Amino acid sequence: MNRNFLVNLITWFFILLFIYTGVAKLAELHAFKDQMTASPLLGGMAGFISWALPITEIALAVALFVPAWHRKGLYASLVLMTLFTIYLGGILIIDGHLNCSCGGIIEDLSPRQHLLFNGAAILLAVLAIIADRRPSSKRFRWQTTSVTLLLLGSIGVIILTAATAPAKLKTGLEGRPLPNFSLLLPDSITHLNTADIPVGKPFIMVGFSPYCIHCQAEMRDIIKHVGRFGDTTIYFVTSFPYSDMKKFYDAFRLKRFPNIVVAVDSGDAFLRFFKSNSVPYAAIYDAKKRLKEVVPGQAGADLLSKSLTD
Repeated sequence: MNRNFLVNLITWFFILLFIYTGVAKLAELHAFKDQMTASPLLGGMAGFISWALPITEIALAVALFVPAWHRKGLYASLVLMTLFTIYLGGILIIDGHLNCSCGGIIEDLSPRQHLLFNGAAILLAVLAIIADRRPSSKRFRWQTTSVTLLLLGSIGVIILTAATAPAKLKTGLEGRPLPNFSLLLPDSITHLNTADIPVGKPFIMVGFSPYCIHCQAEMRDIIKHVGRFGDTTIYFVTSFPYSDMKKFYDAFRLKRFPNIVVAVDSGDAFLRFFKSNSVPYAAIYDAKKRLKEVVPGQAGADLLSKSLTD
């Protein structure tokens, strides 16, 4: 592989990467802004960054495409990927549960996959800059070609792994806190406000109907495998009248399980928050009461318990 082909191959990798991530951010601008707002490092600049970053990525892809600018574009790519990696490392040190805001399939990478992806991209930029600046011997070209193919292959495997993983529904609310609303508990007297749910442990909230067969099946499976949840609290909330909720509560003898709470959400605040008309609808919250993900439809205990630790 000659030097020019190697440099062009890496350049086209960054062109495609930046066009893809830039367009993906602009296509979901509102969700991207919400995710940036939740960032502990850049939340105060979310409004500016939500526009500036995708425009910068697309402009950089254009610079890489123009032969007269492609060397400067490679340097800029190295700087941008390094900044991305520093930022990612920073938020993972602060909180390992924060969501990535990269856009598209890149957003579905795990923290470890993301760091490997960024590290490979940084090395590719370095290789392209070195190959573009200096005359190369046959041995150097063989070495850089081998490393480039290895890095591109690794990136391909990482992307393929993320693409073939079970798809997660994106609501645009990820990272946002649970809203405050009141729940009436089975004793018919106690009202629990969601603001009083303690921080420090993740929890699950499920919107349900007492007469929904899928909700009933989900409850049976949770009871059967309740040990998988440890001391995680699972809140089942319904907008049905108290008498209907109480029949459901008694039928499953839920008083036996201190970590399963059934309540009336008289204003239907939970499902309205997610704009959902279907049940069951589960929302998984982290230890800081921020939304991790939602699981619409009937979900087994295995999926719900796994979502707590993913």
